[in-house]
Amino acid sequence: MRLTRPPRRQQSVEVFACLLTAVLLGGCAGPAPQPLTIAAAASLAPVFDGLAAELEGQLGGPVTFSYGSTANLAEQIRNGAPFDILAAADAEHVDQLIAEGLLEAGSRSVFAHGRLVLAWPADSTIELRSLEDLLDPAVGYLALANPEFAPYGRAARQALERSSLWTELEPRLIYAESIRDAGQLVASGNADAGLLAASTALSLGLPSLEVPAQFFDPIEHVAAARRQGENQEAALEFLDFLHTAQAAAAMESFGLSPSDG
Repeated sequence: MRLTRPPRRQQSVEVFACLLTAVLLGGCAGPAPQPLTIAAAASLAPVFDGLAAELEGQLGGPVTFSYGSTANLAEQIRNGAPFDILAAADAEHVDQLIAEGLLEAGSRSVFAHGRLVLAWPADSTIELRSLEDLLDPAVGYLALANPEFAPYGRAARQALERSSLWTELEPRLIYAESIRDAGQLVASGNADAGLLAASTALSLGLPSLEVPAQFFDPIEHVAAARRQGENQEAALEFLDFLHTAQAAAAMESFGLSPSDG
């Protein structure tokens, strides 16, 4: 079939209509807003996914999240990944990227503190009342995020070391790439228990027991915007939003303690 071009007069009318629309509405069919891209620690997925619709409404454009271990996300930024924000599960990686000139120092914000829990499958017959119960032979495998890449994995290792359980339990450990992957191992029954972020355990409906805070270093959730990013205004709006009452309520509902820092 041969396509025919509209008569010149019809073309002129269409162009005039488009120009009139541009004057009245600010554009004929202007470019879509650039998505705000956020690299976030996997422990934050339940909170950020729940806030996505509200965020898009407030920012007036799409928001996309990429979840993973904090160390891996930081390395992606070093390798040129165009994330507008890093929302990490520790301060160390954010501060390193600021020192390297990749994140904006003035945008740095501590927005929450995390909790570590001992969790087990919902249909498990094993009762766990303390970390020492992990020595029970009925507990086969224990899942945790890789301590080399994930802050919650590092906290899990500290908890086992400070409770003098690391040496005995190490042969039974399963390392996952991120805390979310560790949670899936527990939820599926491929691990008999796991040391997880409270947010991960709650989002998966896993029974859990909070690990006393003295067994691990504080888990700070810290965020910062990319330096000289194209979406810097929206990125700063997002960082401000993390300190609103709505964001605080969402964080509390998933076991995070909001921070004013």
